[in-house]
Amino acid sequence: MKHTLFDLTYGRTATLPINFTVETYPVQPINKKNFQEILQRKAYILLSTLKEKRHIAASHIEHSQALQKEKHDNKLPPVTNKFKVENKVLLHRTKTEKQWSGKFEHKWDGPFYIHKILDNRLYKLRLNDKVLVKVAHGDRLKHYYSRNNFELLISQISTHFSLVNPEDIFRNLEPIIIIKQQSNLNT
Repeated sequence: MKHTLFDLTYGRTATLPINFTVETYPVQPINKKNFQEILQRKAYILLSTLKEKRHIAASHIEHSQALQKEKHDNKLPPVTNKFKVENKVLLHRTKTEKQWSGKFEHKWDGPFYIHKILDNRLYKLRLNDKVLVKVAHGDRLKHYYSRNNFELLISQISTHFSLVNPEDIFRNLEPIIIIKQQSNLNT
């Protein structure tokens, strides 16, 4: 059963202005003799049911909040830390994201090292030996790859392709090129 705020505050339903002009509920005739008795009975009924109504409303609120939290948590991806301590990372400069005056400036600061992993994908960063005061969220970080790693990768790729004879590659492509040329002449 749902309760209104007025019901939970005062323990009764609100009396609307229309209730004064159109009688919507039976009213006991009140005289001086039974006025005190009616007033005490009404106060007792209101106070005895008010605590119970508030308790029921609080349990309904707790239940609905638990359901909302469960739905929200189910939508979130699982929390995983994609960085480890001593990884090199770049930190995104979110201040310049919406500013067009510095569109040619660097959008990433760093490289930094991961100093410590905190809760909820938060990381403490350090630059050489100086630990930064502010923490950074994992969404603002990306892995940093130094040029030495790229040069090593390029040299590995070039040695791999140097083992393949380029004439063999073009020899396999020649029939395809000839077929395409003949099909263009026929149309």
